[in-house]
Amino acid sequence: MKRKIWAAAVAVAVALSSAAIIPYGGLQNVVAARPSGGNAEVTDTSTDGRTTTNGFRFSITGTEATITGYTGTAKELAIPTKITVTRTDTTPPTVTTPGGVTQRPSQGTTNNNTTSVDYAVVAVADDAFSGNLGIQTVTMAGGTDSTGKVFGIRSVGDRAFFACHDLTTITFASTTTSIGKNALADCVALNSITVSEGNIRYKVVDGALYHYTAGAGTGLYTLEQYPLGNSATEYKVPESVAGTLVEIGEGAFWGSRFLETINLPAMVKTVGESAFSECKKLKKVTLPAGLSSLGAEAFKGCSALEEVTLPDGIKMINNATFQYCEALKKVNMPDTLTLIGNRAFQGCKAMTEFTVPGSVTMIGDQAFAQCENLRQITIPMKTTSIGSGVFTGTRTSILCHNGSQAAIYAGNNGLTTERTYTVAFYTNNTYTTIVSSQEVVEGKDAVPPEVAERDGYKMSWSGNYTSIRQDTRVYQIWKKLFDVTFIDTYNDKKEVVKVEDGGAPVPPDWSMSGYTLSWDDELPTEVVNNLTYHAVWRNNSTGKVIGPDVVKPQKKGTELKKGNFLYKVNSANAQNPSVKLIGLENAEVTNVVIPETVSIGGVRYQVTAISVKALNGNEKVQSLVINKYVKSISAKAFFNCKKLKKVKIKSKSMTKINNKAFANIHEKAVFYTYESQKSKFKAMLKNAGVKKPTIKRL
Repeated sequence: MKRKIWAAAVAVAVALSSAAIIPYGGLQNVVAARPSGGNAEVTDTSTDGRTTTNGFRFSITGTEATITGYTGTAKELAIPTKITVTRTDTTPPTVTTPGGVTQRPSQGTTNNNTTSVDYAVVAVADDAFSGNLGIQTVTMAGGTDSTGKVFGIRSVGDRAFFACHDLTTITFASTTTSIGKNALADCVALNSITVSEGNIRYKVVDGALYHYTAGAGTGLYTLEQYPLGNSATEYKVPESVAGTLVEIGEGAFWGSRFLETINLPAMVKTVGESAFSECKKLKKVTLPAGLSSLGAEAFKGCSALEEVTLPDGIKMINNATFQYCEALKKVNMPDTLTLIGNRAFQGCKAMTEFTVPGSVTMIGDQAFAQCENLRQITIPMKTTSIGSGVFTGTRTSILCHNGSQAAIYAGNNGLTTERTYTVAFYTNNTYTTIVSSQEVVEGKDAVPPEVAERDGYKMSWSGNYTSIRQDTRVYQIWKKLFDVTFIDTYNDKKEVVKVEDGGAPVPPDWSMSGYTLSWDDELPTEVVNNLTYHAVWRNNSTGKVIGPDVVKPQKKGTELKKGNFLYKVNSANAQNPSVKLIGLENAEVTNVVIPETVSIGGVRYQVTAISVKALNGNEKVQSLVINKYVKSISAKAFFNCKKLKKVKIKSKSMTKINNKAFANIHEKAVFYTYESQKSKFKAMLKNAGVKKPTIKRL
C-alpha cells in the first residue's frame, strides 16, 4: 500500500514538473523531476546557489553548472540538466530626501525583489559521488529541447562514482563525450551500463563500456569499464571490438569479485593503471605480444594470480604492479625490461626465488618487501640503482657479481650473498651486439637465449657456458645446412637429414625382418651439397635384392583386373606378392582356367586363393581348372553353378575348402586331382557341400 502511495506521489511530481522533494518514511525517493521521455530535461532548483532542493551540490561558471557532490539520501538519482537559482533581495530600499540626502527607511521595510536564473548542467566533477554507499541507480540525460537547443551532461570527471559499492545501474547521456579515469572503478555491484542512443564517443558492447576515437562506433577502442556485478568467471573481448581494441582503461576491471580468466586480444597496446586491481579470484590473464605499457598497480591485490608472462614490448614494471599478489610464484619477463618500480612485488608471499633480467638497471623502493618466502634473488651487474627497503621483511640471499651494486647493497644491509658471474651471448665475434646476459651462480650452467632460426642454417655458440667460474662471452656461429635425403621405395619411406657443411650424414635406423639394409651409393664423410640415397634390401636367406628400381606391388586389398578375371591383392610382399580371384568381368563363359600367376603393372602375382562367392550362381560355366598355387577356396565360391560338372584341382598345398564352396553344382560333377591328394580332397569336398564327391585321378 505504501509503495502505491509513493508511486502516486512521484507521478504527481512529474506531472507538475515540480522540483520539490517528496519524502517517504524519512527517505528521499525522488531527487529531480522531469517530463516523460529518456532524453528530456531534468530540472532542479536552488535558493543559495550552492545546493539544490534535491541535495545536489554544484558550482557555476558563466551560464553553466557542474555537479560537485550530493548530500541527499535517495537511492535512485536523476542528475539534473538544468538548475534554476532563485534569489530574493531583502535589503531595505533607499530614498532621497527633499534636501538631496539618500538614506534607508526605518526597519521593516524591504525591497522583496525575486530573481530567477537558469543554469545548464553540463558536467559531473571529479569525485562528485565517490564513496557514496547509498546510490543504486544513476541516470544522466541529454538531448534537444523544444526550441532546438542541445542540453545535457557533456563530461563526467575522474573517480566521479568511484567505490559506489551499491550502484547497480548507470545511464550516460547521448551528449557525454568525456568520462574520466576510474569514474566507475570499484563499483562492485554494477551490472548494467547504458549509453543513450546517438552518443558519438561511447558505446556498450556485451555489457562493457567502450570509448572510441571516431564517429558512429568506428576507429580505435578503449575498454573503459567492465560491469563488476557480472557473475561470469571468464571475460573475452567480443569479436566486434577485438580487432580495434588498443587500450584497457584505468580501473576497468578494478574490484571484480568473480572473474578468474581474462583474455586480451592481439591489438591491445596499453593496460591502464589499476586495470585489474583487487580482482581477488583472477587466476589467469593472457597479455598480447604487442603490449607495450602496463600501468602502475595493474594487478595490485590480485591474490589468486599465480603466474604472468610479460611480452617483449614491456620495458618497465611500474610501481605496485603486482603488490600483494599473494599467490604469485612466477613472472616470465622479457630481456627488454629496464626497471622494476617501487613496491612492484611487495607482499608476494608465495614467491621463493626471482631472477632480475640482465637488462634491468634500477630496482625501486620496497620492490620485494614482505615477500616472506623469497629465499634467493639474482641481480645482474647492470643493476646500478637499488632503492631503500627493497627486501624489508624477507630472508633472501642475493646472488650477485663481486663488486656489483647488488653486492655493495647486500653488505650495507646485512644480507647474505652468493658469487655469480656474467655470461653474455652475442650475435658475432666482434662482441658488438648482445643478445642477452645473465648472472650465473659459480659452478652452475647458463641458459642460452632462444634465437630465431634461419632457413638453411644451424646455429651454435662459440664456447662453453656450463660450470661457469668466470665472466664468459660467447657468440653465434651459423653453419650452412644441406639436405641428405634417404628413400626406401619398397616401404614408402623417406627421411631428410639436415647435415652441417662438412659434416657426415647419419642414415635412418630402418629395418625389415629377414633383410639387410644398404644404400645405392657410398655415404660421404663430408657433405658439401644436397644428396639423395636409396635403400637396397638383401634377403638374408636367398640373397635376392630389392633395389630402388623395384616395382612395388599394389597395397593389400587393392582390386585389379587381368583379362576376364577380377582379383584383389592378398599380399603386397615384394618377394612373393599374391592375389585372390574375386570374380569374372564377363560371366558368359563355359570354361574357366584360373592362372597360376598374373602380371599386372610390372608385378607378377601368384593366384593363391578364391574369394567368397567368386562365381556364385554362374549359369554358364561347365568346367573349371584350379592352379597349383591356390591354397584356399572360400565359402560359396562356386555355389549354385548348376552346369559345373568337371573340376580339375592341381594344387597340392590346398589347406581348406570352406562351407558350401561347391554346393548345388551339377549332380554328376567329377573332380580330378593327383592320386596322392584324393583322400584329402574327398573329406574337404564333403565339408564344402558335395555329399558324395566323385574323384578321379588327374
